[in-house]
Amino acid sequence: MTKLQDFNINELMLFIVGVLGSLGGLCVIIQKSKCEEISFLCFKCKRNVKAVIEEERLQKTGHTGNTPRLTEKNNP
Repeated sequence: MTKLQDFNINELMLFIVGVLGSLGGLCVIIQKSKCEEISFLCFKCKRNVKAVIEEERLQKTGHTGNTPRLTEKNNP
């Protein structure tokens, strides 16, 4: 077994950076997910399918198509 005296500050820094990088990556994934509810006990995610479709439409066409059209009926 190794003793605590065998470790140096560089190994500690490498461990801390690795843990913080993993947590940062997890936070980015959670932020970008379209889940409305996340259950960690059952590993379930209730997705907002409408948001996924709108994002894909926005990337392809430049708009989501949710803006109401101005028609003669709406125009006073």
